[in-house]
Amino acid sequence: MSEERLDIAHFQNFWKEQQKTARHMEREAALKHILGFIESHNTCALATGTGDFVRCTPIEYTFMDGEFYLYSEGGDKFIGLEKNRNVSLAVFEYYGDRFNSHGLQVMGEATLYPPRCELFRKVLEFKGIPYDVMKAAKVDVALIRITPKVYEMYDTDFVKAGYDVRQIVRF
Repeated sequence: MSEERLDIAHFQNFWKEQQKTARHMEREAALKHILGFIESHNTCALATGTGDFVRCTPIEYTFMDGEFYLYSEGGDKFIGLEKNRNVSLAVFEYYGDRFNSHGLQVMGEATLYPPRCELFRKVLEFKGIPYDVMKAAKVDVALIRITPKVYEMYDTDFVKAGYDVRQIVRF
């Protein structure tokens, strides 16, 4: 009995091929839709990795001035962040069905900031959290800034508007 082999290249290239004939939105319209989606949520799955190590962490984010900010007291995500600044994060909703699906993948670059730096305070202020609350915490908390490089949005609302289900915005 011979085993069939999975054609990995076919699956790796599926969306690239699909995008060749896709109906794309104007960049600004797609970006406006994506930013609205980001701002209407506050939790993502952050993927970090280096070598054979990969970690995906559900974590709250704040979106300010076009960048994602995440506070973290630590964890294995820092293993990847120390050695590889390239990250991916996903923001998504409960999958209803193939006619009602909304999700965003972001590829970007992470920068780490120490507790109590000026940017740390600025993001807290934006969130409406008094600095004294964090200052009084019994643990240090780092700030992770994610600068987006690519947004890839899969959203059935695009189809309802006459566009392809997947829209990409690159920076």
